Amino acid sequence: MKNSKLFSVLTKEDKKYLRQNMDLKTFYKGDIIYTPLDICEHLNIIIEGQVKLCKYLADGREQILSFLYSDDVFGEAKVFEKSNYVVTVIAEKKTTIGMVHRDVLLGLTQRNRDFTLEFFKEFSNKIEILNNKVEMLSLKTIKQKIARFLLNLSDKEDRTQIKLPYTKQKIAFLLGTSRETISRNFRELEEQGYIKQISRKNIIIYKEKLEDLFL
Repeated sequence: MKNSKLFSVLTKEDKKYLRQNMDLKTFYKGDIIYTPLDICEHLNIIIEGQVKLCKYLADGREQILSFLYSDDVFGEAKVFEKSNYVVTVIAEKKTTIGMVHRDVLLGLTQRNRDFTLEFFKEFSNKIEILNNKVEMLSLKTIKQKIARFLLNLSDKEDRTQIKLPYTKQKIAFLLGTSRETISRNFRELEEQGYIKQISRKNIIIYKEKLEDLFL
């Protein structure tokens, strides 16, 4: 958790309290960690590894909502509600999860005001990510979905030269299409002057032109 802003505000005593009261569990690629049948009782911290959050449609298709990596957390929106997860969480590779029970989490919020503030910031950030995802999936064309994806990355990094956090295959999963379609549309966006790909993962985007795709 060295890079997690959420936990960087903890004192040495708080970190000791957390370590003593956190359960560690290891999962392997393809293991189902949680489903919507499970009640959320923990804040989950990815100590090492990668997971995907997904939903299954009525026809059995998988809709991937997000990928999470080391130091990311999940469950913060539900842990105090004592309600069920709304997604299925699956390990993408060997992954170790630190599980902090709601009672321990409540103890940390009472011990450390800064932690409470960072916790609510994390919660607000997840709401924003979800809103962006809903907006992206509601768009009509793949070009619009890619444009919204790139603009969200640009806003997050506060720059027009961005680094893609995922492979084209994972972007395809997130946008509900095929890798071939993603690659073709990236090529067309570059040919039409909306973006400039300077390396496999580094892209310059022209924000005003991309915004025109939504008119």
